[in-house]
Amino acid sequence: MIWVIIIAVVVFIAFKLGSMSGQVVGSVSSSGGMRVKYAKLLENILGGHKDSKIFVETRTYIRAGVSNYGGTTLFHIQQSTGNKVIIQYEVKDNPVVPSYQLEWTFPDDMDQDEMMAVMAMDMQKKMTQMQ
Repeated sequence: MIWVIIIAVVVFIAFKLGSMSGQVVGSVSSSGGMRVKYAKLLENILGGHKDSKIFVETRTYIRAGVSNYGGTTLFHIQQSTGNKVIIQYEVKDNPVVPSYQLEWTFPDDMDQDEMMAVMAMDMQKKMTQMQ
């Protein structure tokens, strides 16, 4: 009897997770995909360095930035449930700056220039703290 209850709970949880995941994918797809939905944000990110590019793109995730002899600077943009976008900023392998990460969660319909302004301020604060 206990196995039936455990299996029922597992099936229910799997169904809920699949349903939420499907809603997230549907939301991004209806906006034209990640590149279209976050075009302004990507324009700001990719315009920051001539070697910047998109490294990975899935239906709900993009990794963009630059990786070269001077280190790696990446933005991870993840569409999340509840109409949220999670953005992680990662600096590593830089000969001048120690490795660090920052993370933000924004409403996915927020103005992307405003998102970039908030992130830039936080990045500047972090750099000031490390001096």
